[in-house]
Amino acid sequence: MNTITAEFIDMVDTIRLQLLECKTKAAVEDVFSKANIEDFAVKTEFLHRAMQIQQIYGVQDNTIAPNEQEVYEYYLKFYLNGEWKDFV
Repeated sequence: MNTITAEFIDMVDTIRLQLLECKTKAAVEDVFSKANIEDFAVKTEFLHRAMQIQQIYGVQDNTIAPNEQEVYEYYLKFYLNGEWKDFV
């Protein structure tokens, strides 16, 4: 059984806080690069966590785009747009 450690929780929260400071795609990618996060699905989950959402209401990921990279790009644009902040 895998256990979630306090260290892991701290790492996740640190990345979330770093993402909240990002205003550009390059800054977001830099956060992921420094954390050695390359998987698009994981990147998308971190964006969701930063926006405090699980997904956009009424939108299924498979209707956004056919692959994880395109889903990530969609959420990244939504994240950088900043309109989600009005709902948090």
